[in-house]
Amino acid sequence: MNHHRAVAVYILNSKNQILLLFHKKLKSFLPPGGHVEEGELIHAAAEREAMEEAGVEIEFINVFEDFSDERANSLPVPFTVQLEKVGDHYHEDFVYIARAKNDTIKDVENHGDIGWFDIDKAVELELFDNVRKQLLYIKDNVIKR
Repeated sequence: MNHHRAVAVYILNSKNQILLLFHKKLKSFLPPGGHVEEGELIHAAAEREAMEEAGVEIEFINVFEDFSDERANSLPVPFTVQLEKVGDHYHEDFVYIARAKNDTIKDVENHGDIGWFDIDKAVELELFDNVRKQLLYIKDNVIKR
């Protein structure tokens, strides 16, 4: 079975709402994301996907300490990495949390169902169980900090 590197990025707006879009093929709401291109840094793929899918520029929220020094800079760290089966292949999925630089969404890829959701409402949408768990983690551990 083939393995592809992929990213997903949960994006919070100024009201702590989460950006989700409906994936027509998978029939589920998901955060923006997609495949990492050849030679692309993983966090750069998350930034690109946020812009390509929703027209949103982001700043990463790191849930871990920054160990940068004069020689080495820490890169944005995903809050989880998961292996998920997607049709006939697997995604090694690097999942980030970010803050939108502004609250305006541009439905660049014409998803139709795309928007900001209060997390309490988002968990009631058509979601994969892991997405629901991740949203609840963000609500309890990121927003409340």
